[in-house]
Amino acid sequence: MPNKTESTEQWQHPKQLLKLQKLKVKKRALQQRIYSVASLKDAKETQAVKASPFETIFNGKKRRNPFAKDDSQAKKPKPSESLISESQDETLYKILNQSSATVDAKQPLATFQNVLSLNEAPKKARAAESPCCPIDWTLRQKIRLISSQPFPWTQNLKISEESSGLTSFARCLDIDKCNTSLDTSPNAKFHQCCLLWQQPVLPWLSLFPRNSLKSNTNGVNLGASSVVKTSLYESWTDSFKSLYQLIRTRQCPYFYVCANSFTALFRAAGLCGYADLHAMVTPTTRGFRNLLKEQDIEFEMSLQPTKEAEKQDLKEATDVQANELHHDEDDEDWLENLGINADDIKNINYTQDRIKHKSECQVDSSHQSLILIEGVEVNSFFNFLLNCKSTIAVTGLFAGIPPTLLAPVAFYGATLNALKVRESKMHSAGSDYYSIELTGPILPTTVHNILNINPANHSITMTFNDLESTRGFSKVAKKKPPEEEKGTAIFGKENLSDCGLHPTVLTGFCSADAQRVSNIECLKYSGETKTFTWS
Repeated sequence: MPNKTESTEQWQHPKQLLKLQKLKVKKRALQQRIYSVASLKDAKETQAVKASPFETIFNGKKRRNPFAKDDSQAKKPKPSESLISESQDETLYKILNQSSATVDAKQPLATFQNVLSLNEAPKKARAAESPCCPIDWTLRQKIRLISSQPFPWTQNLKISEESSGLTSFARCLDIDKCNTSLDTSPNAKFHQCCLLWQQPVLPWLSLFPRNSLKSNTNGVNLGASSVVKTSLYESWTDSFKSLYQLIRTRQCPYFYVCANSFTALFRAAGLCGYADLHAMVTPTTRGFRNLLKEQDIEFEMSLQPTKEAEKQDLKEATDVQANELHHDEDDEDWLENLGINADDIKNINYTQDRIKHKSECQVDSSHQSLILIEGVEVNSFFNFLLNCKSTIAVTGLFAGIPPTLLAPVAFYGATLNALKVRESKMHSAGSDYYSIELTGPILPTTVHNILNINPANHSITMTFNDLESTRGFSKVAKKKPPEEEKGTAIFGKENLSDCGLHPTVLTGFCSADAQRVSNIECLKYSGETKTFTWS
């Protein structure tokens, strides 16, 4: 018998035994889980049935409200708040408008409560509208002209049109009023608007804008040759001096200095209500501003958000600046008399310096870091730029190249440059649109010159690609009383009559109205209403 049992029982491998054991464990765990869920449900039901009111009180359980309503099973839809407020207000608005068209369900009825809520809600910014074109001092990289009608000018120029446009721009002539044999066609006038003066100019390298991230792999490394660097700097110095003399004598309205880390705008006296020569620099850093302070160059941070009380405190602080050092010494002596160690006093002074440094660096490289220099201080700033070696990069793509000078009039050593023009035709929403795209350094007067030659009945839309770091130039405006604005504009226009701008364009740029200066992203001119709309 024992031999029979041993023969019937087969020997099993240990792996098979482990698999069987794991299956048994999983089966037991699943059964236990099912039984536990069922037992919990039964326990809850029996507890709810057998529980006495005293047990619920002692256990702190809240009993069910028999009069509660279930909102999920509501048969009728809940009335909207606008209808409730309408019935509460008992206004006559609905009665008076019963015979009119039905009100849209998305728009709430006009009730006292809704009117108050509409007044309290923030209003959306609307596009400004004016019969005059606004002034934007921002430098632009690209501008696109769009119109539903064909433009009176094209990019294909004849020989006479190109030569007449170049001659009239170089001589600052108004073709319509001059008794000359120059071509007066729209193409010649448009070509005149697309020209500017620049220094330096390197055909293999674009010097505007200066924030290019492309590597100079195929270009020439000018920083390696000291002779090239010296000749470029000497030529740039002569051009910069020539421009500064022109702007001081009011024969140049403005010019730009585009360095690697900042952009400076010099404007002649009489523009935008300023009685003196002035310059603006943006963006700046704390180190750059400290350099100007070391050279005793006074400047103003016009865009820094300071309250009137803070301005008064700053003024008082500058008045008693000589006494502050003496007070600081007295404070240190007083702390020493209290028994504070010298190391602790140094730590206190170090913490105060860190707080001051942090507050001064908060506006670095932003629009708020713009500085304004006026009057005699501009001459000191001009000498500072001439002798400051940090304006020229030592390494990188623009190594050894001086800042780019841009101006609407000719100056010593300048090169005549033309904007790149590309004409196209678009089809959108069943209509044809004509487009002209200008690429290059676009000066503020370029936009006004194009609008000046545009026919009065021709609607046009302009979109701009701005150099973001220069948008702060249009946020600084000279605020003057209304009685002084007219006299300042007339005085400035007469003094700048030889600056090379068209008389109509010069009138707008000499205006002392602060509302005429604004940042523009899109400009629209309506030929029907003869008005400008911008945003």
